[in-house]
Amino acid sequence: MKLENLTNPWSPSHSLVQPTLEQTQYSQEHQAAFRFGQTLPKYLLFSSPQKNCWGHRRSYRLQIHSMAEQVLPPGWQEERAVTWARYPLAVTKYRESERYSSSLYNQNDPWDPPVVFEEFLRNNENIEDEDLVAWVTVGFLHIPHSEDVPNTATPGNSVGFLLRPFNFFPEDPSLASRDTVIVWPQDKGLNRVQRWIPEDRRCLVSPPFSYNGTYKPV
Repeated sequence: MKLENLTNPWSPSHSLVQPTLEQTQYSQEHQAAFRFGQTLPKYLLFSSPQKNCWGHRRSYRLQIHSMAEQVLPPGWQEERAVTWARYPLAVTKYRESERYSSSLYNQNDPWDPPVVFEEFLRNNENIEDEDLVAWVTVGFLHIPHSEDVPNTATPGNSVGFLLRPFNFFPEDPSLASRDTVIVWPQDKGLNRVQRWIPEDRRCLVSPPFSYNGTYKPV
């Protein structure tokens, strides 16, 4: 994000200042590994070579809600067991052998752990047009205070991140959902769709027309 001085298109003799987004594309793992203290981009997009009907690359946005703090200085004794904690975000090429950033057994020998996340980045592989993994570290700092007695209050404390479609659909896909619908995954067979209506299909009334509120099929 930066401020740019532009000529006013409606009054060429005057200028105006507006915020603009500067796009940066990361092609290697080292470029997409952001250490603590390093500024994260305002918008983190994972883009496909395919484009939507508007000519924009179909993407998903990674929106991080809360940032964790660095646990230990890099290289400090047992810190080798938690090298994932050096990064609020690191993006790597998907590998079947790199499924977990840590291991239950790391705590048994943190000085020589069986899984070292830093080694995932050592080969600095290409991440353009590849299957990618986003390693996100989230958390928050809680400072004990008198209102914690007798129970620690949790309102206002939250951690997590969102994966949001960004230029992925031609329009808002929720337009096709006139009512709340929940899809429950099943271990076997088809998923169960809960529509908040009687399960007996004989009670359903045929819709008067097929228009679902969208301009294009979703």
